[in-house]
Order: sequence, then structure tokens, then C-alpha cells
Amino acid sequence: MAELLSKKSFYKDPLKEGQPVSDELTKDCYAVFSCRHKFCREVCPVYREERNESFGSYGLHTTLLSVSKGIEELANIKDTFSHCLECGACELRCPTTIFAGDFYKYTTTTVDLVRKIRRDLVAQGIHYEGWNEVKKYIDEHQDYYDGPETELTKWATDLELPKAGQQVMFVDYYNAFQGTEVPRLAAKILQKAGVPVAILEKPSVTTGELLESDIDLWLKHAKQNLEALEKAGAKTVILLNPHEYSYFVKEYPKHFGSLPFEAVFITDYLWQLVKEGKIQLEKDLDIKVSYHDPCALNKLCGLYESPRKLINSLPGVKYTDEDPVTQWNYCCGNGTASFKKVHPDIAYKIGQRRLRGVADLDAQVLVLACPHCKDQFTEVQTKSGINVEPKHILELIADAMGIN
Repeated sequence: MAELLSKKSFYKDPLKEGQPVSDELTKDCYAVFSCRHKFCREVCPVYREERNESFGSYGLHTTLLSVSKGIEELANIKDTFSHCLECGACELRCPTTIFAGDFYKYTTTTVDLVRKIRRDLVAQGIHYEGWNEVKKYIDEHQDYYDGPETELTKWATDLELPKAGQQVMFVDYYNAFQGTEVPRLAAKILQKAGVPVAILEKPSVTTGELLESDIDLWLKHAKQNLEALEKAGAKTVILLNPHEYSYFVKEYPKHFGSLPFEAVFITDYLWQLVKEGKIQLEKDLDIKVSYHDPCALNKLCGLYESPRKLINSLPGVKYTDEDPVTQWNYCCGNGTASFKKVHPDIAYKIGQRRLRGVADLDAQVLVLACPHCKDQFTEVQTKSGINVEPKHILELIADAMGIN
């Protein structure tokens, strides 16, 4: 489970136009500004494409410092802060994190800062370019929540999954309505392994777009999820979406304390079943593959071993690995919240660069553990014609198990 090292209570204080920036937030920005090494720059996928230092961690903190000194106005930095993928790479490379994180428990938290500034801007009616698309997405999720409960579990109509149990598979709205093959495959794999698994009758909203625009409403939904899971009798909650996994292990404990259950990502859970002999991988797949680390798993949560172990256990798979540290430089281009909706052209360039790198490895398939990555790379592959097929890791596991 990811450990939240730095809890910055002053991030809760709203930053308002015409009012001074707090001393604590100013000092937080100086911790990055005073570095000058700019290790965070080259690891930023957006900087690699745009070559604009304003869009990286150093630039974002420096921009906010200009507001604190009265050099710039809050409204004029709105589009700068919309360029962050919220991937977390800069946090890992920051000397403040590397040298102060373990001892002083004080790290650079660019992702939290970006979310805070976006929320503060929205609260004051200062909307960055592309906000309408983000708002539309948020409203759609609220419509799902306000709609019939049967719509949220429609993807599982023929799977006969109970609505209570010790193992509960949490299915977010993206997977419930757009990436339905992911929860369906997960359920079929677990059923064949003899693992009883339940789902919630009415999961609440978890989307990152809401987190970075209205934290009070996001936390209301978060609390409802925790209460629903506890009521369902969950001892283990299996997460299918890396974005939601990061919320469960990093954001929920930050606001609510220790969880009343164990939160486990699907690849960790399946690898344990493979080790116990409950999952038999027998069919020869005969393919060359590489693996893409989802930002929310690798960078935000430090989870990278189980997907690789599962891939290496698949019969007939020739696997060319790119280590997780090298992949701090990579992103599919979707980002962990609103980025692609605001900057689709940059998102495409980031995804294209990544897919070309995989083609250079002579891989036929790029294995993925994130439904958003699958959607993004499928779109990039279609547009670019790069001869690499994006596949979710559950597809390969199901094939190897003989599941249709």
C-alpha cells in the first residue's frame, strides 16, 4: 500500500484573487524554486513535447510564487495549471522528496498542489480553456449516480454477482459504462478460480475531475463508498482502475483515516491466486509483448511488480521489459484526471511517442493494466497506424486460462 509521506494542512486554505498567499504555501513553493537542478523537468511528459518550463513542477511552483509576490494575478495562471498530467513523475525526481522525504517526512506534492489551485480557480468562477468539457464529464457522472441503480451494474447482468460478501470488486463509473470488458473479465477470471466476489449495488462517484473541482462533493461520495463497502461486509476490496486504487490508498486514508478493509489492486490479487495454484495459465499465447506502467500505479503508488510477474508467467509470451524507473518518463497521455479533455493534441503526441518506443522494441502487443491507458493507446494506434496492439493484461490472462 502506498504511504502518504507529506500531509500539508495548509493546502486546505482557499487561495483567492486579491488576497495574499499564505506563508506556508509560499515556503512550499520555495522548496522547489530554490532547487535549480530542475530534475523534474526532463521527466515531465508534457515538457518533453512542449519544451515549456512553465508546465513542469518547477514552473508551476515558480508561477505561484509570482502570485505571492504580487507580480502576477491568479486568473492569469489558470491555463498554466491546466497543463499538468498529475502523473507524479516530478515528485519522485525532486530533491526535496529524495533527501527530505524519508527523514523529515516532507515531500514535494505537485499533484496535490495542482488539484488545489484548480479547485480554487473553479470556486471563483475562473475557468481554464477546456473547462466546459471537464464540467460536462463531471455532470455525466452525477447523472449516472442520480439515475437508476440498475444502470450502474448493467455490465454484470448475466454474471450473477452478489451485492455483498467478504471480497468486493469495486467498479468505478468509467469501467461500468465505457470499459466494461475489464470488470467482466475480472469477474470471469475470479469465478473460474473459485473465488466468490461481490459488487456494490450503487457505487458512488470517484472521478478525478470532481476531486480537482469540488473536494467537498468528492469526499461526500468517498464517504458513501466506504460506508457501502463496510455495509456489504467487505474484508478485501479489489480495485480494477489504477486511478481509483490511488484514491483508496492515498486520498481516502488522508481524509478518513485507516480503511475498514484491505484495498488491493487486481494484479496483486491475481498474482497471489497464481502462486496459490488457483489460477492455471495453460494456453500458449505466442506473442512478443512489452508493458506500460500506469502513472497512478507506478508513480503515485509504487506498484509495478505484480503485472510483470503475471506477464512472465503467461505461456508463450516473449516479454521485453522497460523498468519502472525508466517509465517515470512515460505516460499514455490521458493523465489521471482532466488533462486529455483540455489538451487532446498534446495527449496524442505523448501517446504517440510512447507507442513508437514500444514499436522500436519489436513488440507486437503493449500490455496495459489501466482502462484509461487502453482507451488512449487504442485511439493513438488507430490515428497513427503504429503497428502495436494495446491489450489489457486481463485479456491475456483470460486467454491463457481458456476463458472466452
